[in-house]
Amino acid sequence: MTPGSCNAAPEVRLSSERGQREVFCGLTGIIWLHRKIQDAFFLVVGSRTCAHLIQSAAGVMIFAEPRFATAIIDERDLAGLADANAELDRVVGQLLARRPDIKLLFLVGSCPSEVIKLDLSRAALRLSGRFSPRVRVLNYSGSGIETTFTQGEDACLASLAPSLPPQQPHAASNLLIVGALADIVEDQARQLFADMGIDQVDFFPPRRSTELPPVGVNTRFLLAQPFLADTARALEARGARHIPAPFPLGAQGTLAWLKAAAATYHVDEARFRRSTQPAYERALRSVARYRDQLAGKKVFFFPDSQLEIPLARFLANEMGMQLSEVGTPFLHRAHLAAEIESLPAGTSVVEG
Repeated sequence: MTPGSCNAAPEVRLSSERGQREVFCGLTGIIWLHRKIQDAFFLVVGSRTCAHLIQSAAGVMIFAEPRFATAIIDERDLAGLADANAELDRVVGQLLARRPDIKLLFLVGSCPSEVIKLDLSRAALRLSGRFSPRVRVLNYSGSGIETTFTQGEDACLASLAPSLPPQQPHAASNLLIVGALADIVEDQARQLFADMGIDQVDFFPPRRSTELPPVGVNTRFLLAQPFLADTARALEARGARHIPAPFPLGAQGTLAWLKAAAATYHVDEARFRRSTQPAYERALRSVARYRDQLAGKKVFFFPDSQLEIPLARFLANEMGMQLSEVGTPFLHRAHLAAEIESLPAGTSVVEG
């Protein structure tokens, strides 16, 4: 174990460990992403194990024709007896002929596709040339060799970020909320921002791939999830600027997240309180119902999803729980600075 360095409060102990991580792979992110982007299809290029994992996680029978599937890499592919690229082209052609509603196709890499060195980025370019403009084909890796399960969303959105349309040169500033949200949560957030007077609000990913939000130097973005480091980097490369904020977990975290946007857009305090107070009070009442059951109990976080630090802050500060240790697979210290500063004194945070 090696001590880490951060600008966090000295009371929080940061350290890192090396070794194997036992987590689900990034393929599981397909479960919520295919429900969010309603005209996208996720084609995993992998093994039968990949197919069983996705189907079990989704709880959907394959004959229901969900918008995900697995192109099975079998023994002939692994032995080099078949042209995997030709097989992939054939499968994609059959898929798009059967599903004309698909406008965006993701080729999702897996452990087996990486083992046989199948270049899905070149395959995506080749297939985009064949099926464009009706279908855009992109690729990202959901391999467990490279990703934890939440990083699948990060890899997906990072692959889509270069396709975002450029913002007009003199366009008004737009607020971009980054991270997949349930539709009802997105609608509620949009209403809260509108009540504050922030009208130019976009969400990434959008509900349909034909509604990609513009991005440019006048874009300010808030992360809705703490595991989107690559996506944030891709947006910053397009000129967008990140709004530092805690993450919207718990009543206090959500209020602080909204407050960061309000401060960026110069919303006065009276209007902010008037817009957020009813929802904040409802959230406090909801949380209070469980506080007596959890207060004083200890919780230990294994490194799994990168959600651990915001969850720990919520459970400690709003639910009265004691933190034994907070493990996280990766720690983006700039994105999580406000969260780390809000942890109780003496908290041990371990990356790895």
